[in-house]
Amino acid sequence: MIKRETIDAIVSACRIEEVVGDFVHLTKRGVNLIGLCPFHDEKTPSFNVSPARGIYKCFGCGEAGNAIRFVMQYEKCSYVEALRYLAKKYGITVEETERTPEAIRQMNEREALMAVSEFAASFFSDNLWKSTEGRNIGLSYFHERGFTDETIMKFRLGYSLSNRTALLDKAVNEGYTADNLEKAGLVLPPRQGEDDRRSDRFYERVMFPIQNFSGRVIAFGGRTLRSGDKKIAKYVNSPETEIYHKSDTLYGIFQARNAIRKADKCLLVEGYADVISMHQAGIENVVASSGTSLTANQVRLIRKLTNNVTVVYDGDAAGIHAAERAVGMMLKEGLDIRIVTLPPEDDPDSFARSHSLQEIEEYIANGERDFLKFRIDRFLQQPDHDDPLKKAAFIRAVAEDLALIPDSITLSVFVRQSSEMLEVSEDVLLSAVNKIRVRRYVEEKQRQSAPAEQEAAEAAEALVPEPSREKPVPDTPAFLTIADVERALLFRLVNYGDRMLVLEQEGEEPRIMRLDEMVFNDLEQDQLELETPLYHKFYNMYKEAFLRQPETVLQQLQYSQDEEILQLYTDLQDMKPSFSPGWKKRKSYIHTIDDTHGGLLLDDIRNVLQNIRLLRLRKIREDCVEALKNEKEGPMCDALIGNIQKINQMISVIESRLGVTYR
Repeated sequence: MIKRETIDAIVSACRIEEVVGDFVHLTKRGVNLIGLCPFHDEKTPSFNVSPARGIYKCFGCGEAGNAIRFVMQYEKCSYVEALRYLAKKYGITVEETERTPEAIRQMNEREALMAVSEFAASFFSDNLWKSTEGRNIGLSYFHERGFTDETIMKFRLGYSLSNRTALLDKAVNEGYTADNLEKAGLVLPPRQGEDDRRSDRFYERVMFPIQNFSGRVIAFGGRTLRSGDKKIAKYVNSPETEIYHKSDTLYGIFQARNAIRKADKCLLVEGYADVISMHQAGIENVVASSGTSLTANQVRLIRKLTNNVTVVYDGDAAGIHAAERAVGMMLKEGLDIRIVTLPPEDDPDSFARSHSLQEIEEYIANGERDFLKFRIDRFLQQPDHDDPLKKAAFIRAVAEDLALIPDSITLSVFVRQSSEMLEVSEDVLLSAVNKIRVRRYVEEKQRQSAPAEQEAAEAAEALVPEPSREKPVPDTPAFLTIADVERALLFRLVNYGDRMLVLEQEGEEPRIMRLDEMVFNDLEQDQLELETPLYHKFYNMYKEAFLRQPETVLQQLQYSQDEEILQLYTDLQDMKPSFSPGWKKRKSYIHTIDDTHGGLLLDDIRNVLQNIRLLRLRKIREDCVEALKNEKEGPMCDALIGNIQKINQMISVIESRLGVTYR
């Protein structure tokens, strides 16, 4: 367990904009920050971060919370793991007992796989630096490649021993299970005829740990150094697991994310060594697709940091072809794409090792071209580019790319540029683009509408009554429920609880009191409590936090470990300075706050409290009326009638104050 003092130190150090900013490119909008939501795919930012309140909220998918919850949701980790991450980020020492085998067994599957992957990364690193085999083979290889010790440690490079059960034996001895090692892709399942014995997936290879966006090890790539043995695969990579999906991962994203954000540009290369050599040369805003075709999820990962991508692939024909393949996916996501081709004899790894930082930066700056100009230039350099059939086919291919561009202004610019370079009418090219867009739209609709779904939709449509048969809904205000008013009260406590009010009473000196303290006193005076279970719990937690330390009430709630309380706290935060249309439609027996200063705020909170009393009295009256039905005569009957009359009088007084009448 993490000590309370340590948790408090982590909470105090956390800045929501810094924590979220590590994962999302944020821009200022008023007092808040906004960016693309990391929890659902979107092209228009709806993800808001409030530094003043210490919370985030997406108005697209509804995800919301504080810094700890953000890490939990993004990393899909536990509360304790999120605290460890934040402690590491802010340099706070977390003193806790060493993980015992029992504690390891109690972790959920995802955390267990993360833990065993981290253990493996440390094991491979120790092999590289501490074992004779690792130093003689693995470390020597990295040094021969020109990697410095600092670079090796930065990317946590390692070595897997030739002993085919070295990792398995060590991990099991430390309390990790063979099943979880297999699920993490670190060991192979037993083969028939081998005494049901598992073995390590990686052995006698230099190891490249693959880290996710926040730096947690989720997979590995292992390279053999037996270059002459064709029976041995050059690279062995982790399989797909619960924590590793290759299509969602970019190698080097953890080391590059801050540099990408700062430069507002991402350089995209193909392999591990390309990334490492570029970093060592001083170019840190670089990631790799790890030798596979770029995927939509990888592009979206980049887009959360920047809209500008420069593809730097090998200078040979295969590298150029790979660069062109990557373009379509990025166009569809609305990225600004440029391409740099290296000399035919080079790849990013060799180019970075043979040139200075200044030379690399100048080469990229002078050599990068927008994807369209790059592609058209290549075509025009071909000796048969004037062949009418080949030119027509190429123009159609260009139109296919253009049709992927979502932004109409960008599309217009590229259409004009293409028409000039290819000497084709702008109208003709735009017409071709529009036809492709229509075709794709129709194909997409057909894919989404299977015959069975169409039949179901038609059947459902037949059941819908004709509009003329529907009864008109009268435009009358709905009455507020107890839950409505109680939520309104909590909303004001969370957003205005610390505001100072001047309370004046005839014959007494004016008193200055916090709004939340006034609410406590007012409800206690009539012995009223909130009825809705969750709101009752929240109100009591707020009150307890106030009694402990009034100045930190919101912080105490904001970092509650109770999921329900945390979610309600976030929902109650007034991230947008307006009330919901639903509340206004009820013609609100509680007035909207347009000016939260002076008497208006005091009048408003008194209205809320009066509504609570009013609805409570109505409920008591209903109970009395129900009881009266069973009492025909006698003292009890008289008492109930008397109570109902008193309640009616009290209700009339409150309704008069509020200016409403409940029928």
